[in-house]
Amino acid sequence: MKNPAKPRVSLVVGVYNGERYLPEALESVRAQSFRDWECICVDDGSTDSSGRILADVSRADSRFRIVTQSNRGVGGARNAGLEQSSSEFVMFMDQDDMLRSEAMAVAVSAIERTGADVLRFQSNNHARSSPLVWERIFRRDAIDGVRFPEITGGEDTAFMWELGLLRLKCAEIGDELYWNRDNPDSASRRVSPRYVKNVFAGFRAMRASAARRGMPRLEREVRLLRQALEFSLSVCVRRFSPANALCAMRELSKFLLRWN
Repeated sequence: MKNPAKPRVSLVVGVYNGERYLPEALESVRAQSFRDWECICVDDGSTDSSGRILADVSRADSRFRIVTQSNRGVGGARNAGLEQSSSEFVMFMDQDDMLRSEAMAVAVSAIERTGADVLRFQSNNHARSSPLVWERIFRRDAIDGVRFPEITGGEDTAFMWELGLLRLKCAEIGDELYWNRDNPDSASRRVSPRYVKNVFAGFRAMRASAARRGMPRLEREVRLLRQALEFSLSVCVRRFSPANALCAMRELSKFLLRWN
């Protein structure tokens, strides 16, 4: 039986220097037609006015809960939010994006109807396949104990990889519920050697979780090699800079030489 003191949905939002888009993002949460939610906003060491924006919205609406911590990256912020959540369902949103007003209502109805542990809906990106956690709603019990690597870049891929090892029941609907805004300042747009290193840290986390969950060594190395090669090629071709390419080649070499 549902505890009446607990909201049904916990929405986790990691925040780092997000003052430009954050007010609209939070307003899209307040505008939800589904009312039984909490929004756990993790201020991940912001140095701009994000903290003030979060304080203002939490005073106006007690369903917003604010967690403040030193910078741990996107993965670390999401982990902090997960640790604070106790709702039946969990969703994620990035600080510069927006939810459609019916997003929670449709997502909750669909995951209940299908009996899924993880239900994917659509964003305006309409990617054929996607590891992005903000395109999904999760049963909290199903993902209990799974955490993101504490990095910015590759954290979603590593998280969804481990969930895939658990063989959870997954479902998908065609409703577009999430609006991903094209922010040129987002981490994924500003590829740098630091970002490249973080993605490879994600690959190492995937290797460790696969070993922990019992995936045969050869299978995990073949699957991860493909992903590491595809990422390195993307860095060298589509987002080229000498520093990025050199870093990708170095990280790929280290990754290949260190089998578990």
